[in-house]
Amino acid sequence: MALLPRRQRRDVAQELRALLTDESADRDVEAVLASFGHPAEVAARYGPPVTLIDPVDTRRFLSLGIGGALLIHFGAFLGEIIKPVRDFQGAADAAWPVVFAWLGLLFVGFALRAWHRRRRPVRWSPGRARNEHVNRAGRIAALVFYAAGTAVLLDPPAAVRTVGLPQPAIDALTYHERFLDVRGPVMFALLLTLLVGEAVAIWRPWPVTQLVHGAVTCAVLTWLIGSGPIFVTQAADQTFKEITALIILVSLVDLAVRLRRTHAAHALRH
Repeated sequence: MALLPRRQRRDVAQELRALLTDESADRDVEAVLASFGHPAEVAARYGPPVTLIDPVDTRRFLSLGIGGALLIHFGAFLGEIIKPVRDFQGAADAAWPVVFAWLGLLFVGFALRAWHRRRRPVRWSPGRARNEHVNRAGRIAALVFYAAGTAVLLDPPAAVRTVGLPQPAIDALTYHERFLDVRGPVMFALLLTLLVGEAVAIWRPWPVTQLVHGAVTCAVLTWLIGSGPIFVTQAADQTFKEITALIILVSLVDLAVRLRRTHAAHALRH
């Protein structure tokens, strides 16, 4: 009875007292109680238990919690990769408080969602199916943007010179010789495949291929910024690596969302 709301205790107690008395009339009392179930299980039969996270949200909570923890640690390691002196153990130790803060925010958010759902139930109605039409104008705009960015990355000093920046800025954005040996050609090849993929997607997108390409891109970019200097000056090199690290983190989140949508669409078709 202690596990039930006060307003239910008297009526449920009378019902259980009568039920257990009848069942134990010709049986051992301990056997009757053992077969009846644990008090918590019995209490759950008389109404939904108080839950902070609804069962329907458990899978999403676990996905966001585990995914966020992995992403936070990856971001911490990525921050160490772009530093001249690396301390991965220190980065992992510093990431754990952020992980616990993330889990706490998730817990509070889902608990508030469950409370609001019980207080104000929403009448659900099916929405429109997702439009699978290719937005060609958006694809073309993205292709132009990627092409312009690739042109800038092919020769940053020339791009800086075009906009009229002073000579120190031109010198700062000169690629390091070590970068041009191997990593530079790999990066330019990756950018070329990105342009080709965006051009093909204007007419026919390939979700699985794009997901694989996105994962490979994140891996290659991580290798690029972690294998030595990219620009000759430390300030430009550090800034470029920080921006690239942010792009990698955002790309990983986008990959996770697209993977979930692709999996859901595949499950619907089959």
